[in-house]
Amino acid sequence: MKNQKSIYETAVFHVGDAAGFLWKNWDDAYVIFDPRSGHTQAMNIFAREIFAIIEEKPRSLDQLCKEVRGIMEENFSQDIRQNILHTIIEFDKMGLIEPTNE
Repeated sequence: MKNQKSIYETAVFHVGDAAGFLWKNWDDAYVIFDPRSGHTQAMNIFAREIFAIIEEKPRSLDQLCKEVRGIMEENFSQDIRQNILHTIIEFDKMGLIEPTNE
């Protein structure tokens, strides 16, 4: 049986209605309030950077990894790819991103 990839590994995600989000940051912690849902979420600096990349334009997991690889000064590893994957899964659960047809 072939190893099937999840939607998170193949879809292109975008930030829905980013203009409505309210942000606050303290040192390396970020808090985002979504007035549509009334939910507040906390993010570390890594998650905030991933979110900013998706805000810029819709991206797939592979595109996010390529972008992060270009930003990082250290070697890009499978652990970092897994962290990016986990981050987009959490963003989707929070309703901050969604798959797009782009």
